[in-house]
Amino acid sequence: MELSTYLTFLACVSFIASANASILESNKLAIVILSQKEGYNAAHADYLRKNIYEQDDALEGELPHVVLSHELDIKGSWTIVPLLTHLSNEFPDVEWFFFCLENTVIRLEKLLNVLGKFSSSENVWIGHMLYDREPTIIHHFARHTKRFRYPHMASGFAMSATLLKSLSKRVSEGKEPKADFSIDVSYEFATFVLNSTGAKLTHVSKLCIVSASDCATYPRFFHSCSSSVAPENIYFAVKTCAKFHLDRIPVVKKSWAKYDLNIGYFSDAADKNLREAYIVPNTTKGHCAKTYAILQEASKILKKRNFDWLAIVDDDTIFSVVRLLNLLTCYNPKHAVAIGERYGFRMWDSHYGYQYLTGGAGVVLSAPLVHLMVEPGACTCPSATTPDDMYLFGLCLLRLGVEGVHSSMFHQAQPVDYPNAYLASQEPISFHRFWSVDPKAVYNDWFAEVDKVLPLAEASKHTEL
Repeated sequence: MELSTYLTFLACVSFIASANASILESNKLAIVILSQKEGYNAAHADYLRKNIYEQDDALEGELPHVVLSHELDIKGSWTIVPLLTHLSNEFPDVEWFFFCLENTVIRLEKLLNVLGKFSSSENVWIGHMLYDREPTIIHHFARHTKRFRYPHMASGFAMSATLLKSLSKRVSEGKEPKADFSIDVSYEFATFVLNSTGAKLTHVSKLCIVSASDCATYPRFFHSCSSSVAPENIYFAVKTCAKFHLDRIPVVKKSWAKYDLNIGYFSDAADKNLREAYIVPNTTKGHCAKTYAILQEASKILKKRNFDWLAIVDDDTIFSVVRLLNLLTCYNPKHAVAIGERYGFRMWDSHYGYQYLTGGAGVVLSAPLVHLMVEPGACTCPSATTPDDMYLFGLCLLRLGVEGVHSSMFHQAQPVDYPNAYLASQEPISFHRFWSVDPKAVYNDWFAEVDKVLPLAEASKHTEL
């Protein structure tokens, strides 16, 4: 063999060896799926686990470790921090931990290739970077902006074992985050990582927002489970008060409520121009008595008209009826089900912390759950001004043994409060608040096109204010 040919051969062998060395072994990876107990969500997480194992069989490697967080039964696991100590102890030989959601698509070989390019012996974490364009309410108006990166959860993020163990040690020392509210887990966890270790998220484009041929991961868009739930199977309760009759209710009636829906307006005052109104008590804050009164009246309506679902929304909630109906195809209305956007209160407190569904984004309850909540003594408000969503859709559900279902398609804030890339990877159901925006434009931009398949209401049904 000539010298030049031999040197070429050695170079090829060296390149192949180097390439193979950069591929992480499957059994050195733990994939943590942040899953939920409800049937549809648990089934999606289990499908992802099986798919990962099937891919590994094709690669003929040892199986990666796959963890479904809901099966661990660790309180507050969705905030990630409570999982760290368990993961550190359970998988001492793992080099990388990959966190994702039920709807994350994982191409295992590509993911192993991505991880192989980084050192697990350093404090490293990688993901698809998000950042705030400006201070936002969901991040407590912090002024991090572009200087602060946090991962897109549905694309997933990976963390070296070295970094995870460092964070686990902080938790064991009692130095975990102690904020009162958990609102955006991705942002809050990134803040914990930065404050604890100084590690900043490294952006990796192959952890994608939308599917492409070179993506190692990407979010799967929601697909309904069957033909859409019919509008006549759901009752919409709009929570309002007299001072908003003239500026908010017309917006509602000219946007999502212009269709032929079963809808009632729950206010503290009668109004000749609001003939669908029910009178309920009102307070300047908290509104627990008001929302409980809505539940009581709605329970009667659901029984009388045999509705399957109740949607309670604020008079400044804008949403897509069609997308909501499509989501409900995946849940059994005969079971006790509550769906919305999940927040947490003092989740670091293992005894008294709890999660709840935030009201402004809209909350959907199955009829059996509504009836259960209004049984004597089941959910009676401690006071009229108790925060309604925290108590009724948090503590009360906890007492009843019902875990609220989180959907990232519900939004407590306005579109401007979320990164563009985040919204681009989903089909939003709701937004909330009319502050400094044109709510009709929000509806037209985000929801009007998909909702136009619904029949319009008769003019007599929605008298304009």
